[in-house]
Amino acid sequence: MVKIIYSMSNLAEKAYHEILNAIVTGQYKPGQRLTEDQLCKDLNMSRTPIREALRMLLSDGVVKKDTKSYSVVYISAEEARMLYELRIPLEGHAAKLATMRANEEDIKKLGDILQRIKEEMEKENPDPLTLAELNGSFHEEVALLSKNKYLYNCLHDIRVKLKIVRTSLFTSYERRKDEYNEHYSVFLAIKEKDPEKAEKIMIEHEKKVLEFLEKRVFLFMK
Repeated sequence: MVKIIYSMSNLAEKAYHEILNAIVTGQYKPGQRLTEDQLCKDLNMSRTPIREALRMLLSDGVVKKDTKSYSVVYISAEEARMLYELRIPLEGHAAKLATMRANEEDIKKLGDILQRIKEEMEKENPDPLTLAELNGSFHEEVALLSKNKYLYNCLHDIRVKLKIVRTSLFTSYERRKDEYNEHYSVFLAIKEKDPEKAEKIMIEHEKKVLEFLEKRVFLFMK
């Protein structure tokens, strides 16, 4: 048997993924108090990687810090809908600007992200958290290529608030395939330098995401 030795940074990343997975799957409920002692026991880890993981989750907006502990951030279905009211047109506009402003190297970066998504999807058991992060990276890159820092920051903040909701998309086999295909269509429009087409496809993509969430996720949120 090969013994795997984790470095401290790897342990923190492992703790981050395990805590986030527990939140996404409902093991840790919205509003639930999370203490270092309990997490150390649940994950069988020392305090240092747990603390670093909690700092990462705090930065992501998944947990919030109280005086002596953390708690899982709660977002209602109605709040998620309001965020999508903002996100849908802004993502479309970012795709349009990216098409007008991206160079060949920028487009290659987008293609590389899609390749990594495809490789993860082709695994026997794709990791929903990894897919959520990679697909989020695709949107981050499109927003970055808009070359509008205010638009980028706004979309980044929205994605952070929707992190738990977005991750749930990749627990569905069909939605995983649709996400890739829709992102690939956006990529092609950007590569073809067709801003109106890129904007239209991105908006259609986000509307389909919202439709999926309405049918499969929001029904179970208060």
